Amino acid sequence: MASKANRLAEEQAALRRVATLVASSALPKQVFQLVAEEAGRLLKARTAATVRFDPDSAAIAGSWNDGEGAGIEVGTLVPYSDSDSPVYRATHEGGRIDDYVDLPGEAARLTRLAGYRSAVMAPITAGGRLWGTLAVFSASTDHFPPDAQERLADFTNLVALALESAEAYDQLTASRARIVEASVAERRRLERNLHDGAQQRLVTLAVHLRIAHETLREDPAAAEAMLGSVGEDLKLALEELRELARGLHPAVLTDRGLDPALQSLANRAPFRVKIVGVPSLRLDEGVEAAVYYVVAESLTNAAKHADASEARVEISKTDDAIVVGIRDDGRGGASLDRGSGLRGLADRIEALGGRLELQSPSAGGTLVRATLPLG
Repeated sequence: MASKANRLAEEQAALRRVATLVASSALPKQVFQLVAEEAGRLLKARTAATVRFDPDSAAIAGSWNDGEGAGIEVGTLVPYSDSDSPVYRATHEGGRIDDYVDLPGEAARLTRLAGYRSAVMAPITAGGRLWGTLAVFSASTDHFPPDAQERLADFTNLVALALESAEAYDQLTASRARIVEASVAERRRLERNLHDGAQQRLVTLAVHLRIAHETLREDPAAAEAMLGSVGEDLKLALEELRELARGLHPAVLTDRGLDPALQSLANRAPFRVKIVGVPSLRLDEGVEAAVYYVVAESLTNAAKHADASEARVEISKTDDAIVVGIRDDGRGGASLDRGSGLRGLADRIEALGGRLELQSPSAGGTLVRATLPLG
């Protein structure tokens, strides 16, 4: 009983250390490192690793060793290709391997090559998805006690929220940085456009007006002709300013609402666009703008990159949220990690407390779905 109480106290102390590090706004890599260290020490392992799963691979996110083993370098790709192998099952479902000697597969071969003969693994589930796995290794076979798998699974369940919080904080920091960078770039673009366009035109108009004033008494006809030219240039300057204002916030959205604004996007698209479910009542200005820009960017991408022939915009609303989905029949293959358009949209949506989802299989069309809270 005392031994079990001691183990529980050790696990709680380890969890407190992890939680304290997360609360200090530490970098995710520091949290991943500490989680591996605490797991390794708890189970008296030679080395331990926090492994993060990506859609197409797995990589070491945190690593610890007792000073005698070689350790596993952070960033090392883990070759989990054979889903039927014991190593894959232990990694993704949890389990133990007491002897690597006869196990098949590249992951087992590399483990033997590194000098490890047994391991215990527990999957990490965070945010409702399989985030990765926590693994401890020993240089001897049958090293870990019978309850090692249960203890590691218990510890993994406790630290899953800490890992999710650390990663979410990192993503929030990166998102804020991108928003700041985008706002600076947009301000510079506006300054450049104002300087090269409307500002220069207005300076020229001022010069022409002064010349017209100076020639008015001596040559009224020439002054009149010059004033007529000034009037035309003034119209062009006003049009340029309107175009700039449109880029900041569409006038049709402000004046007439979401439905006419989305219809204007559909009318400008080079393919057929069907829009359904637009709310009849006005929404919060920020939410309306976000919906508008999600649709605008999605239709632009479908035209420029996907070679789409049609698209459907569908909006649904509850008391708490509004969901807009844009589906096209293009070539697919879109990614939030490539280019700044979709990434910028995700930042805009997340800044409002919503989320952006992307489904874009190769040759299967693209679905962009944004969920935004109301109120």
